[in-house]
Amino acid sequence: MSHQRRDFIRKITVAAIGSSVLGTIVSAQAAITKDFAIHSKARLPKVKVSADRVIKETVGLRPFRQSGPRVETQELGKKTIVHNYGHGGSGWSLSWGTAMIATELVQQTNARQVGVMGCGVVGLATARTLQQNGYEVTIYTKDSYPNITSAMATGTWSPTSRLVHPSKVTPEFAAMYQRACTHSYRTFQRLLGLNQVVDWMDNYRVHSGEERRGDYSDELRSKLNTPAVDFYPKAEILSKKENPFTYPTVSRNPTTIFNIPAYLKMMRDDFLLAGGKIQNKTFSRPEDVDALPESCVVNCTGLGAQEIFGDEELMPVSGQLCFLIPQPELTYRANMGGVYFIPRRDGIMLGGNGIDGNWDTNPDPLVKEKYLSTVEEMMKHLRS
Repeated sequence: MSHQRRDFIRKITVAAIGSSVLGTIVSAQAAITKDFAIHSKARLPKVKVSADRVIKETVGLRPFRQSGPRVETQELGKKTIVHNYGHGGSGWSLSWGTAMIATELVQQTNARQVGVMGCGVVGLATARTLQQNGYEVTIYTKDSYPNITSAMATGTWSPTSRLVHPSKVTPEFAAMYQRACTHSYRTFQRLLGLNQVVDWMDNYRVHSGEERRGDYSDELRSKLNTPAVDFYPKAEILSKKENPFTYPTVSRNPTTIFNIPAYLKMMRDDFLLAGGKIQNKTFSRPEDVDALPESCVVNCTGLGAQEIFGDEELMPVSGQLCFLIPQPELTYRANMGGVYFIPRRDGIMLGGNGIDGNWDTNPDPLVKEKYLSTVEEMMKHLRS
């Protein structure tokens, strides 16, 4: 075989091998790209939805005032009453912040022993804040956990939920809100990692055209939130590869949630370990408050302030919740059409309604059916 022929055959062989290797590489790259495209879509575990998995239903009454929470001082005979109530759906979120402001009002008196009326999340946060500032504190309450309204809350960061009517927002109220919101947010972040009483979780919002109405949250955020108190990353519309649902428009943002049973127990235990006392007592009129031994009392009774102090501006806004058997593998929450689900240690909470002026605490079967059918529909559109 001539030298030229051997050289020609060698070139053809090398070219063939090169084409084969290149083809293999291109095929492998295509497979990797395809595999990445498949697996880049978020894979989320599904909520197991059925009526026989419902373990409890509750209806809580939010204490709403059109002018917003009442955090101010009132003289009652020889007593100073510091009011701290009427947070609407924002009591959990703003509890530490308005407790700080209420404590500042107490500091303007000569009292060293302080009574706190109410043992919900606002009352407990106020009592602990007073203790941290050197006060001896006694909580007076007709009920404690789990027989309190705070135990029937959503337990998620919602500082503008039914907080105040947008038309009632004044510069003074906005300044108070911004202080309270900032202090609460920073306090909650310091509680991260402590038995998961506070945690972060991704929230997915399916944009279906039907949205939750009546709590003014979006309008209030634009009126009350400045860049300094806009703590949370903005919701982002997910690309097709990132979207875990088959719905075309889904957004995602991280938010803070509260493990309500563990949180309330921790707060109560911390209060008692710091020397606090809890006494069972029912209040129905100002004279009952005047009979307390303390010269300064902080009123954290929520809707109870309507009967005790005659606050006719107070109005209940009922909120029904439905709980499914817990699923520890769920690490996200989602909402669509005004209905949401939030996985907690005490169950998968379904909710989303609010009825102004409703005192009825009996669950409505039609509301439960809407919750279950909406979450079931979401799960049908969750990629498996």
